Amino acid sequence: MLADAPVPDGSLPHAATVPVDMDRRVVRWRTAAAVVAVLVCYHTSLWTLVRGITVDTPLAYLGLVPIIAAGLGYVLARPPLGEPEIHDRPVDRIVGIPMVAAALFALILLPARMSTMYWLWRIDLLTMPLFVSGVIALFFGVRMLWRTKVAVLFLLLAWPIPFRWFVTMMLEPLSELTARAVSVFIAVVPLAEPITGDGISFLVPHGADGFKVQIASACSGANGLVGFLLVAGAISLALTGSRWRKVAWLGAGSMVVLAFNVLRILLILGVGRLAGSTASIDVLHPTVGLVAFNIAVLIMVLTARRFGLEVVDRGGPTRTRTILTAVPRAGRVMLVIGVLAVVGGTFDRGLTAYDPIASSVGSPRLATFSRVATQPDGFYAEPVATIDAGRRFFGEDSSWVRYSYAGLGTPGLHSDVPVLADVINTGNLQAFSDFGLEACYRFHGYSMTDVRRVDLGSGVIGTVLSWKDPDSGLKWTSVYWIWAVRQGQEVRYERIVLLLNDVDDAEVEAPKVTREMASSLAIRADELVRGSAGSSSMNDKEIRLRSFLLTFARRVIDSSAERSARLPQPSGLGG
Repeated sequence: MLADAPVPDGSLPHAATVPVDMDRRVVRWRTAAAVVAVLVCYHTSLWTLVRGITVDTPLAYLGLVPIIAAGLGYVLARPPLGEPEIHDRPVDRIVGIPMVAAALFALILLPARMSTMYWLWRIDLLTMPLFVSGVIALFFGVRMLWRTKVAVLFLLLAWPIPFRWFVTMMLEPLSELTARAVSVFIAVVPLAEPITGDGISFLVPHGADGFKVQIASACSGANGLVGFLLVAGAISLALTGSRWRKVAWLGAGSMVVLAFNVLRILLILGVGRLAGSTASIDVLHPTVGLVAFNIAVLIMVLTARRFGLEVVDRGGPTRTRTILTAVPRAGRVMLVIGVLAVVGGTFDRGLTAYDPIASSVGSPRLATFSRVATQPDGFYAEPVATIDAGRRFFGEDSSWVRYSYAGLGTPGLHSDVPVLADVINTGNLQAFSDFGLEACYRFHGYSMTDVRRVDLGSGVIGTVLSWKDPDSGLKWTSVYWIWAVRQGQEVRYERIVLLLNDVDDAEVEAPKVTREMASSLAIRADELVRGSAGSSSMNDKEIRLRSFLLTFARRVIDSSAERSARLPQPSGLGG
């Protein structure tokens, strides 16, 4: 069917000759290309969100954010009636190209510069909306970007760091509130008995001894509350109504979700009293939460009109007509973005290396150095000194312990000179920037050469350097890195400095150091941006010492990750 209506001002120049179905196919293919470009560029980042949906944690619903944002963008993509059809392709490029470039630079350069802090703060998810914004501007025009800005900003809710802080603050109060509500009900209907002195545990009478049910973080209602605010928050953005009506609707919905969570727990207790722990905990518990959540959301959607919220047809031109008016052709830009997405996806794939170090929500997996890093294969470490003077630099809660590694090593990796390890543990990450190792060496007059950033595995980017004490004449090779560790429920930061003395009769054996291509390119790009220090004048012996220390550092890091994985993980956010 051909469009036979007169061509309005600002409409497509070929609208009267090109079949409407063909126009729709063009827009569908372009939309599919945009979605594929984002998926290719951020496939690892998005997968970490999606896989978390199956985990029983308050942050599991963050995996729905990209899907919700896509749906919200589709709703907002149609222009409202009366929107002026003013389009400027150069403006699209001026806005879109820097956004795509900034997102790619963040993927390529920042992991090499920030090391494990990049994943701890999930910078990839924080910068992903930049790439999405650039793709929208280049594929569909700046007006489309402005029209869907709320959907793009909604993607920021996939960034887990603010939610992690909020949920951590709310878990305990919500657990106590839910337990009190359950206690009030069972005081009237004796489904279970409160356990004295606990406050959040109940004894369900069934059989000879009964069984214990504890209202832990997964039962606090935080899971459903976070999920409701994400889903209902997106729905409210697509509805018309005053801001206060939307706030009232979200507040009422939050109360409904928490009330349904209490009913869920009471149902579990009731089934447990009648049928036992297998029926209530193993069969009912895994599914009843999702059912209760869906019912609560459905109730609030059906009652939205009672709060004065409605869906109104925007009444403007169709999405197809608007898109092809703004950007009639986008073949070349789609090809360029496709290539860039593959490049970005290569570096995004490299983020899987962080898995042993931190979870997908930015929680550290590693225990402290003293617990997990003192027994790498073939070596063992013992503390030989405590340096109390470091507290005035790194905080009163900090510690500075020096360890000495000994042992025969393993085939291909051994040294007759002990490796020293200076480990500083503090809660103040900024202190490591204020009192950096290289600045300390310069302050003491040590001469440094061959300062290089190196990939130590598991996403850890360290620095290796050779230095000399002018007073004693001793030469040393050092490699150091910084990472986050969990100490109980607290997040701490450690700087580990490995030192090897370059004595004349030192004998070491180590395999040749290999580099992963993507991380090597990222490190070189980072060095080009900020410049590399030192000269490259190492002799064969210094190269062997450096190879040994780098391989030894990788073994310490691998050992730390493996031993940390065997320790009990703290409950709460999961990931």
